[in-house]
Amino acid sequence: MTRVAVVTGAAGGIGAAICRRLASDGFALACLDARAAEARQLALELPGSGGYGVDVRDPRSVREAGQQIRRDLGDPWLVVNAAGVFSIQRVTDLDESEWDRILDTNLKGPFLTCREFLPAMVEAHDGCIVNIASTAGVRGGRMRAAYCASKGGLVQFTRSLAVDHGPDGVRVNCLCPGLIDTDMADWIRHDEQALSRWASGIPAGRMGTPGEIADGVAFLASTGGSYLHGAVLMVDGGVTA
Repeated sequence: MTRVAVVTGAAGGIGAAICRRLASDGFALACLDARAAEARQLALELPGSGGYGVDVRDPRSVREAGQQIRRDLGDPWLVVNAAGVFSIQRVTDLDESEWDRILDTNLKGPFLTCREFLPAMVEAHDGCIVNIASTAGVRGGRMRAAYCASKGGLVQFTRSLAVDHGPDGVRVNCLCPGLIDTDMADWIRHDEQALSRWASGIPAGRMGTPGEIADGVAFLASTGGSYLHGAVLMVDGGVTA
C-alpha cells in the first residue's frame, strides 16, 4: 500500500525538493501551499499526487484541505511542516501584524496541521511528523527575533509532541536547516563578498541545497530513523558545531 505524505510549503524551494524526494521514495504526495496553482503544478509531476491551496494559518483552510486529502489520497502516514516565512528587523521596528504573520505561519501552522492529521496516526498506531525549523530555533540571530521565536517554539513543540505521541506509535522529529540556497536566503546569496565571508567561517564552506534538506527529511521518515523521537537534526554545514 502506498503511503501518503503531506508537505506544507510545497511550492517553495525546500518544500518542492522534499516533495520530489519523497515521491522518488514511493510516497503519494499531498502538496500544500498558499500558492495553489504552483502546488497543483508540482503535483502533476508526481504520480498519484495532488496539489491543494491552503493557508496554514487558518484553521478552516487546514481542516478543509485535510478532508479533501483524505477523500483523494487517504490518511497521511507522514506530515512535513515546511511552510515558513522570514523577515529582518529590530523588535523596536517590528509591526505587530508582521510578528503575527511570522508566528502564525511558522508555529501556529504546524500546530494546526498536526492537530488535523494526528488523530488518524494515533488510531493506526503508526505515523511520522517532521517539522522544518531552523538553526534560528537553537541560537539567536541579529534582527530576527520574531523568526527565532517562531522556530525556537517549533523545536519545543516537536519535543513535546514526541513525548506525548511516541507511545501512540507516532514519531515526531525536527530538522533545522542552516543557510540554504533558496529565495529565503536572498538577503545574502546575491552579495558575493558577504556570502564568501560567511562561507569561510563554517566547516562546509558553502550554502546548503534544498536537496540536502530533502535527504534529511527522507532519513527521518525512513526505517533508519526508527529510534529517533524528538530529535533535532542540524543540517547546517556546521554552523552550530
